[in-house]
Amino acid sequence: MAGIPDGSYALFRSDENKVELITDIVGSRTIWYVQTEDAFIASTSQRAIVFFLQDFQPNEEAFSWMLSSGTLGPGLSWDKRIHSLEGNARLILDRSSWETEIKKEKVIYEPVDLPDEEHEIRLKKAMEETFDNLSIDFSKWILPLSGGFDSRAILLMLKNRQGLKAVTWGLESSLRDKRNDAYVARALAKHYYIDHCYFHTDISDEPIEKIFRRFLVAGEGRIDHISGYMDGFRIWKQLYESGYQGIIRGDEAFGCKTVSTPNEVYINMGLTVFSDYEHTPLASKLINKHYQARPLSFEKQDNETLGSWRDRINAEFEIPVRFAALSDLKLPYIEVINPLLSRRIIEQVRRLPDHLRTDKKLLRRIVGSLSPPIVFADMPAIASYVDILKTRRIVDLLHKGINSENARTLLSDELVECILGSVKVVDVEPGKVRKSLKAFVKPYIPASLKKKMGRRPAKPAMDSNVIAFRSYIICRMNRLLREDARAARHGCLK
Repeated sequence: MAGIPDGSYALFRSDENKVELITDIVGSRTIWYVQTEDAFIASTSQRAIVFFLQDFQPNEEAFSWMLSSGTLGPGLSWDKRIHSLEGNARLILDRSSWETEIKKEKVIYEPVDLPDEEHEIRLKKAMEETFDNLSIDFSKWILPLSGGFDSRAILLMLKNRQGLKAVTWGLESSLRDKRNDAYVARALAKHYYIDHCYFHTDISDEPIEKIFRRFLVAGEGRIDHISGYMDGFRIWKQLYESGYQGIIRGDEAFGCKTVSTPNEVYINMGLTVFSDYEHTPLASKLINKHYQARPLSFEKQDNETLGSWRDRINAEFEIPVRFAALSDLKLPYIEVINPLLSRRIIEQVRRLPDHLRTDKKLLRRIVGSLSPPIVFADMPAIASYVDILKTRRIVDLLHKGINSENARTLLSDELVECILGSVKVVDVEPGKVRKSLKAFVKPYIPASLKKKMGRRPAKPAMDSNVIAFRSYIICRMNRLLREDARAARHGCLK
């Protein structure tokens, strides 16, 4: 077989003797596979595998992870027979022996003892070399531009920007807020004379059930992050119809937020189990029904610092589970590349000391040194999905979706009644979602006052509306996958 390329990919190769599956260095694109006595099936789609298996076997462990984290959890699929291939791994099937072998390089952070200035030179060089080798037709690829560091890093590293176009999306009101992603992105585009388009993600007038089904079909229910898609995927449909082939996305692994406890690592990465939440009646019912434990491989090792363990969890869970799921939502419409996740850059980042990775300190320094005097945003352009899930139209649909025999079979009568009794409604203008008061006030609180107020509670509160939406995802995906298997048995696919 040939060598392993760099880039963002899920690679499938075969000859008369072997089948080979390969993921990129961080697993930014997911490969699912299953092996039976009679068949070996691999795909980027769980639904496709269920279709070819012609039956569906629900995975209750994935139900638990969806309820606690809003994802399918580490390595899990909706079907208990289907596995995902980890990042930076190769699976080789020997056709004659019918045996598989998985080769995977461990994620190790090994700081090199160099002055900070030398680390900066080396990381900047790795970024420049990555973009020097990037050949993009800007008539077919577009840059999603925010007001933060990641997409600005891409913008600054693209040497020839002639013909480059940028796109930003969020609430209509965000364009008027000078601290917001939308406002700052527009200012950046204007500075560099780049064509810029802004899409509103305010709730579409389409039926909510139609929007939710589109969300589940596009992403196969891998994640609960609905807020950026409440326009009914209008952004992605328009980009596709405008002739674009893909987006240059700013997913990265330069380092994560400051943490002081293991619990903060799990919460920041979304690797949450029920016991991570505050004790409430709803949390108690979930704990009693669903036993959960994180894989031992995600525990901090003796030779790891808190910072290196934090960033390993980012590489082994957050990117291949959460970020890859978000890419899946776009891939039915358009391709995605992540140049900041190139092997050359990732390997250099893993040689940095903790203090240069924490809060992306070295990336911030590099981008800041190259950037024009335009502020960096500290507020997102899209609405909080927690706020969205409290709107009347959505709460009504969630009630309808989980107050059903199917939901009570999958989740239990007791849990369904507890969820239905605790969801809340916050009335807002039809078709719009306002940002919460907290979102408006937070950026204006002085750092000294934040410190006096103390750190956030050790355990986050469990939001009943979020749990209701995750329950809805479980019920709808189970129905959809059963329908896929039934369609296969009858020789048709909807």
